[in-house]
Amino acid sequence: MNQLELEYARKRKNKTKADMAAAIGKSVVSYAKKERGDVKFSDDEKIIIARELDLTSEQVNSIFFDSSLPQR
Repeated sequence: MNQLELEYARKRKNKTKADMAAAIGKSVVSYAKKERGDVKFSDDEKIIIARELDLTSEQVNSIFFDSSLPQR
C-alpha cells in the first residue's frame, strides 16, 4: 500500500483522519494504523475510501495495489 499517496489524496479533499475513520466505522486510532500501513484495509473499506476521496481506478490501483493490477 502507498501510504503517502493515500494521505495526499485525503488531504486534497480536505478530509481529516477523523472524517475517514467515521466513514469506515472505525476509531481514529484504528484508521491511523491503517493509513500508516500497520493494519490492512478490508475490501469494503477500500471501496468506501475510494468513494469518499473520489479516487479514479488508477489511483485505487496505485494506492491499494501498488499498481499491480492490469491496466485496460
